[in-house]
Amino acid sequence: MTVTEWYKQNVYDPQNNKIGEIIDVLMDKDGKATALIIGVGGLLGAGERDIAVPFHAIELKTTKDNKKHLVMNATKDHLKNAKGFKYDRNAMNWIPEESAGTVGRATPNNR
Repeated sequence: MTVTEWYKQNVYDPQNNKIGEIIDVLMDKDGKATALIIGVGGLLGAGERDIAVPFHAIELKTTKDNKKHLVMNATKDHLKNAKGFKYDRNAMNWIPEESAGTVGRATPNNR
C-alpha cells in the first residue's frame, strides 16, 4: 500500500456517510503507521476539529465500482466528541488540545 491511499482521503461510516478526511499519518520510530489524524465536523473547514484514531480502526475497502473507500466503525457525532489534537509548528508534532477544564467545562480535577 502507499500513503496516497490514506492521506487526504475521505473516511466514511459503515452507512457510507462521510465522517471526515485524513489530514496526517503518524508513524512510529520504525516507520510503521500507528495513527491517523482526521479532520471532522465544521463546514468547509470552519469549526473543524482534528482527532487521532488508531491506524487499525480504519479499513480500506473496495466499492462496487472498484474504487478504494476508507471506512471506520464510528459516526461523525462520535468523532466530534473525541479528544482533539492541534499541530505545533515549532515542535513539528501533534499535541493534545488543552484539557476540557481550560475551555470552560468543569471536570472533577479542575473545579
